[in-house]
Amino acid sequence: MCLGCGRRAPKRDLARYVAVPEGGGMVLTRDHGASMPGRGLYTCRSGACFQRATERRGFARGARGPVVVDAALAGEFGDGEAVSGA
Repeated sequence: MCLGCGRRAPKRDLARYVAVPEGGGMVLTRDHGASMPGRGLYTCRSGACFQRATERRGFARGARGPVVVDAALAGEFGDGEAVSGA
């Protein structure tokens, strides 16, 4: 399920992120191969959904703790459009 818009979709259709320990905290990292250990955090492949998940603290909720989110991660999607939530 997308943390930005709430859309339910197969995992292969979503972008996967993982919160990894770094410097005493957790940092959000893109998991392109879905091979990193940890709880998967998913958004649609759209910058708008990524931004909404960040603004609404969806990544922190999903990771069950504070997460540092690099805004540059949203740039990976170009001009993708958000999908309305279900």
